[in-house]
Amino acid sequence: MNARDTFLQTMLFEKGAHSLKAEFGYWTTTIKRFLSEGLPERDRIPDTHPDSGTISGADKVDPEGKELADRNVRPFFGLQSFVAKFPCDYSPLWKEKVLEEDREYRVFTDRYGITKKERKTGSSPPLDIEFPIANRRDFEAYKEHYTRDLSGRLPRDWERLSSGLRDRDFPLRLGGFPYGFLGFPRHLMGTTGLFFAMYDDPQLVKDVNEFFLRLTMEYWAEIIGRVRPDCALIWEDMAYATGSMISAEAFAEFLSPYYRRMIDFLRQNGVRNIHVDSDGYIEDLIPLWVDLGVTGLFPMERKAGNDLARIRKRFPRLQLLGGVDKRVLAEGQSEGDIDRELEKIREILKQGGFIPHVDHHVSDDACWRNFRYYRSRLNEIIDSTPS
Repeated sequence: MNARDTFLQTMLFEKGAHSLKAEFGYWTTTIKRFLSEGLPERDRIPDTHPDSGTISGADKVDPEGKELADRNVRPFFGLQSFVAKFPCDYSPLWKEKVLEEDREYRVFTDRYGITKKERKTGSSPPLDIEFPIANRRDFEAYKEHYTRDLSGRLPRDWERLSSGLRDRDFPLRLGGFPYGFLGFPRHLMGTTGLFFAMYDDPQLVKDVNEFFLRLTMEYWAEIIGRVRPDCALIWEDMAYATGSMISAEAFAEFLSPYYRRMIDFLRQNGVRNIHVDSDGYIEDLIPLWVDLGVTGLFPMERKAGNDLARIRKRFPRLQLLGGVDKRVLAEGQSEGDIDRELEKIREILKQGGFIPHVDHHVSDDACWRNFRYYRSRLNEIIDSTPS
């Protein structure tokens, strides 16, 4: 059975199904560490791929895309493709512009008009310096750069690529970073700018979501009609370690109307698996998402206190992806620590609708010895634990 079939069976909670064996992805520096500690090198990481980047556990959708797919860990463990991201571009299609550069840092403006400073080496994320939308005037000027012509937002050789994707053997999703109803306004305005706007000019936040919801539904309709994705992912990252960034009342005002319309659009177009991506402690947010029609959550960050057993008991048909505490892979953790974590995973696997993997990208504090033990044991548990 191929990865796509396995994913769909798992999402349907089919009795007797075995879950997908896959990892979401890795920091670039994680794979480099694994290679230095004993992982056989089958495919060299290009020198041009930044240490601050990531390596995907999914098959690559667009051969010309910038995303780098793992070719070292997957064959070692016989892993399947994770859910591959269809490459979408919601930007004004501006060209990246370098403003300053030296040996250590680069300051640039990206395709969205966000000015960033990034370190050329190491795994630290870029520092956001300035955002393109600070007020109504900025937004009105910004949206003028969008046209109804979607051709520039589709991969090159779209006809051939979409034809090949119809017969794919891996699961495919639409969405993910940076598109979400809190996530995307925050991407364009910054966290502080967005939250001040919710108070000072709430209609601006709603108008940003309205504009990009309409653009995205038109954009996705073109893709869905050609490739039939297996799920959609709404990226939010809207929780801290202790809870949501916004109240239930703010969620209802600023997010719920757009979720309803997006989920209705997806269902009408045959997309049944609708997931939300959020780090942090999300248990208080889950009822809000479920009530709107969200069917699954990712990556179920354990460090923030999310309890898979408690969540599954409360929401028995909620699809779960992730949920393995990345901290058990760090240097100094024992096989017993890993076994205790995996026993929790085994219990959820028995109930179906669950794809276990590290709760986000595998970070470079994971050592190869612990990761090798974890992934080998998890594979054995998946083989021996049908739903």
